[in-house]
Amino acid sequence: MHNHLNEPLPKRQQVKPKKRGKWRWILPVGILGALGALAAGAWWKVNPTHALTTPRVSSLNKNYALGQQRVTILLLGNALSIINGKDVTNPKVRDRTDAMLLLSVDTKTGKVNVLSIPRDSLVDIPHVGYTKLNEANYFGGPKLAVQEVEKMMHIPVDFYMETTMWNFADIINQIGGLTIYVPKAMHYGGTGKYLDINLNKGLQHLNGQQVLEFARFRHEPMGSIARSFQQQEVIKAIMHKLLDPSNLPKLPQIALELRKDIVYTNLHDNQLLALALVARHVSLSSVQFATIPGTPTTRMDPYMHVKLDYWVDNPKWEQLLADQMLMGQPWTKAQKKSIDFVVRSGTGSLAPAQQFASWLKQQGYTVNEVIWANNHNHVQNSIVNFTGDEGFATSLASALGPSGATAISNSPYHDVPHLDMIITVGQDYKPSLGN
Repeated sequence: MHNHLNEPLPKRQQVKPKKRGKWRWILPVGILGALGALAAGAWWKVNPTHALTTPRVSSLNKNYALGQQRVTILLLGNALSIINGKDVTNPKVRDRTDAMLLLSVDTKTGKVNVLSIPRDSLVDIPHVGYTKLNEANYFGGPKLAVQEVEKMMHIPVDFYMETTMWNFADIINQIGGLTIYVPKAMHYGGTGKYLDINLNKGLQHLNGQQVLEFARFRHEPMGSIARSFQQQEVIKAIMHKLLDPSNLPKLPQIALELRKDIVYTNLHDNQLLALALVARHVSLSSVQFATIPGTPTTRMDPYMHVKLDYWVDNPKWEQLLADQMLMGQPWTKAQKKSIDFVVRSGTGSLAPAQQFASWLKQQGYTVNEVIWANNHNHVQNSIVNFTGDEGFATSLASALGPSGATAISNSPYHDVPHLDMIITVGQDYKPSLGN
């Protein structure tokens, strides 16, 4: 395989961008490729057990309980290169990554988890210094990006796929657009150029260009970190659309287009088709999403020599998310004890909050305090989740009461020491506290 790490640093060339866009997410590749494999009668060549759990993968994952059936895939989506308001992206030259997603795929059960890695994460890149994680792809290609993610998460990354985004809008149009809830008005630019964003709030059917605008938008207090949540919503919408029976006739054509748009990967064609076979068993309701939590900071960049905004990942949650969500490892007693809660009473009595706090302690977690909420008439239970782990918050919500009775607010800003989650017990508290 070609070693990108030994290449000279790429020069940014002013060339006309190709009209064909590129794809930045891989999960649909598996879904799309499945029909192609079956139609060709080649399914027997792409058995996931043989194609994906190679000797190399088994060796990398031997220390994990699901090491023989779970693979991780790093997805890299290149950014645009803009100079003086003009796009000078060269599809043949590496660039900084705008999207970084780490997938965990159980090849036997079809269970998929998706971890968003903030592109602004502060990392120490060899021979460069402390800079943004998205610079790794620029200096050393996807292999260096993989190495930096492995250093962060302390787990092996089995496969990678890198692409740019030029065909994104076209492919979305091929499947008839996506229905997405836009949580707020998104407006940026106003120059009449392709970088403009002009979306109104509400549930709406978006064409390819509009979906791209939704995925790119960051002009808000959360900045770049908000893109992680928006990209996750796009992935959910793509999966829902592609699994609709009405789109099945279009899948072979789209699959061929997607395959051509992969710039760099260490997956062979038969392994891509093996992922497709796994994707047939994916349950949309079981796909879990998370974002690495952390705190924002500003510091001088060693390469750009200007002050830039960075994201300082929370190392505790890097490991907790890696172990349980990505590698299927149950948290140890020490890890569970490291997770800190504050439980508040939003009713006229402390007893319900104390009961739930006692249950949390029985599960092995740490409850720092049980206190009164700001008022005693909370109609609904609520969770403020600083862990980045949406599935973890949802599991605790189910213990508080019936489905939908608890409001969950997921925030990746983990800037309060020794606090991972605030749980407010309201009038809807109807506990289901099993052991």
